[in-house]
Amino acid sequence: MSLNNLNHQGLPKSIKIGIWASYVSAFMLIGIGIFWLIFPMAAEGSFSISADTDSAIRFAKILAIFKSICDILPPIFVILAIQNGQFKLAGQFHLVTLVLVILVDMWIWANFVPNSSLLDIIQHIPFAIPIAIAAYAFLKNSKKEVL
Repeated sequence: MSLNNLNHQGLPKSIKIGIWASYVSAFMLIGIGIFWLIFPMAAEGSFSISADTDSAIRFAKILAIFKSICDILPPIFVILAIQNGQFKLAGQFHLVTLVLVILVDMWIWANFVPNSSLLDIIQHIPFAIPIAIAAYAFLKNSKKEVL
């Protein structure tokens, strides 16, 4: 199954919505993962804590690598599942991403980042919306045979 013929296979509308929501969330998560690699000093807390030692700067770079991996890997697995027609699996990947990437990140910002504001925490919601839409679209048809 290639990306070009997904819309031409007579898939249910909810699956098509899930596919496009998956692409939007993949674009967003891969984009933020690349952001962490380009700007490693933008890790949580660096907006209010200055990196005043060399070890703090190295730690921020290591953290940025882990953050980018955690942001980039889930959409890759989702895209692979979609390309293989495994829509229920893609929906499950979305649920795991929602919990382990988005909600955990919101919790970290709320509890461990000094001087974080409500805006810092809710900035994760735009990432969660396409993930939740895709998960719902894929999993609501999970009892039916899609292909």
